[in-house]
Amino acid sequence: MKKNEIVTGLYEIGVYFVDMLIVMLSIYASFIIKFNFNFNLPKFNFQAFEISFPFILITYLVFMYVFGLVDIFKHSLGETLYSLFLTVIMLFVTTMAITFFMRAFSYPRSVILMSTVIQFVVLAGWRTFVWKLKRYFHGSKVVIVIGGESAERLAKKILTKKNDLYKLKYVCSEKSSRLWEFLKSSEVVFMSEEVEQKIKDEVVTRCLDEKKSLFILPSLYDIGIMNAKLEKVDDIPVLEVKKIGLTIEEETVKRIIDIVLSAIGIVIATPVMLIISILIKCFDGGEVFYLQERVTENERTFKIIKFRTMVKNAEKLTGPVIAGEDDPRITPIGKFIRATRIDELPQLFNILIGDMSIVGPRPERPFFVEKFKDENPDYKYRTIVKAGLTGLAQVLGKYNTTAEDKLRYDVLYIKNYSVLLDLKLILQTVKIMFMKESTEGLKEDASFKKIVDKYGSEVIVDR
Repeated sequence: MKKNEIVTGLYEIGVYFVDMLIVMLSIYASFIIKFNFNFNLPKFNFQAFEISFPFILITYLVFMYVFGLVDIFKHSLGETLYSLFLTVIMLFVTTMAITFFMRAFSYPRSVILMSTVIQFVVLAGWRTFVWKLKRYFHGSKVVIVIGGESAERLAKKILTKKNDLYKLKYVCSEKSSRLWEFLKSSEVVFMSEEVEQKIKDEVVTRCLDEKKSLFILPSLYDIGIMNAKLEKVDDIPVLEVKKIGLTIEEETVKRIIDIVLSAIGIVIATPVMLIISILIKCFDGGEVFYLQERVTENERTFKIIKFRTMVKNAEKLTGPVIAGEDDPRITPIGKFIRATRIDELPQLFNILIGDMSIVGPRPERPFFVEKFKDENPDYKYRTIVKAGLTGLAQVLGKYNTTAEDKLRYDVLYIKNYSVLLDLKLILQTVKIMFMKESTEGLKEDASFKKIVDKYGSEVIVDR
């Protein structure tokens, strides 16, 4: 049995069990500390814990899944510990709610607080050990990237962001005479969508035969056939491709959730919005809010409401342009507001009146919608559903993710829509709010040649 298979089995079977054990023992240890290291705990207090612990365990597993602790291997150690911190904090809040609704008032609040600290410290040590162990056994896999322009983008990301997991060795086009030679020498294969179908089929076949890991940048066709339902015409198997878009029932449920959550959000966020309004007004005396025309469902336009983060009349000379990194038009207070995404809070009113949804593709300006549609006709599929405050592209991508890749995320969201997916994305938005990379503006990328020279001097490029 291979080393990585042993580690994978250990991870899948053992990590969650140890996690839950740590959560429970942390609470028990907190009880012992609370009652002066007396192991004969008061039944009145400990019984409150006993009746609520199944719900506490379930809650931990749910937030562990939501915040990405299921597969920490693909994340940096810093992001793993950050996700763990959010999980433990949400467990703390939920435990307070569980004990309230179950009328378990004898569960000491000091125990809940103390156990939260112990849980984070011990879980952080345990998860760091698991992370390092799996990274050690995985090693650095030899990678080939096949394709055209998209292949270069993939190669740059691998070199700059994933060089601890993958050793990029080959970058070649589908027409390369050495393609199959390079493929045979690689352990992991990345393939862009522009590769012609005949070559794609052969690459997939060889990867399956040789048990190589294969990653494919999906085209709209690939996304379209996802979750296809198996049917038959007499005795001939066929795939029924699900129509893109939401059913009437899904739209109704989504709208009810939007109304309820946006109303609650407005109530909770009102004090923050008042403080931000005062700060913006005090800084330069300009308008607090910024209204801008955006595109939503069925290409209908509406006025989006945001806190103003740029100087007054920012586009008077430049015209419509996307904010760049260190954009001089952004005010000092605007940098903070953008970094924490507080500028988006007024859009709760857009959601309440029905112009937007909490989750969906981010609304673009008509100018950019037309521009992107000219470049990629598939861009029209983004407006099949209402624009959203957050979405799959915002959670998994970044502010400077290309329009083409954001389109992939948005269509994937629409194809895979469910209420549970919406709830998961809402919670994951909390995680990315304080991650710098998710809010950085557009910047000029270094050329492919410069990236290769800096990070991958041994890379063989055959275009």
